[in-house]
Amino acid sequence: MNTTSAAPSTSEEFNKVYNSVISPWMWSDIRIPKELEELVIRYQPRNSLELGCGLGIFSRFMAEQGIQATGVDFSSIAIQKAKRQIIEFENKPTFIVGDVTNLECITEKFDVTYDIGCFHCLNEDGEQKYVSEVYRLLKPGGVHLMWAIDSSPIGIKLHPDYISQVFDTKFELVRSNFSRRRIVASHWYWLVRGE
Repeated sequence: MNTTSAAPSTSEEFNKVYNSVISPWMWSDIRIPKELEELVIRYQPRNSLELGCGLGIFSRFMAEQGIQATGVDFSSIAIQKAKRQIIEFENKPTFIVGDVTNLECITEKFDVTYDIGCFHCLNEDGEQKYVSEVYRLLKPGGVHLMWAIDSSPIGIKLHPDYISQVFDTKFELVRSNFSRRRIVASHWYWLVRGE
């Protein structure tokens, strides 16, 4: 497996990206995915947790829908910028600096969790810790929506069978859809937490 990557993988590397004038556009989106809109309409969550929230655009969208939204990212620069952008919001999301593989700072249970581009940055050990944290923080029967590129920056081949295996004992993969989001081969995954 290739262990080198041009993509950032540490909080310090992501801080450099988010401090750059040009680079953040590569790691941020301005479009709200239809899958996230579907999550809101179909499950009508009261609260949500975004893993790897970056600049917080999707958490802000959730808050605008009247959902108590929390976003977590291990880039302190991204979280600082996310907080600055919500100063005048009436229904503000909560933004927390944290590592998605160890979220002891969060104890609340959530109706839905979602990740739009974080999971594929993890190694195998990180994936297992991530699954455990999502399981701990998501209410039984809750939905975890995840978007991941099919070939991770470190060379892990992510596909529905692999995702089902990684989440196997704690979640059921109920749906996966192929996508060309950001012009790369990728999938959306709908995972339901077991009891």
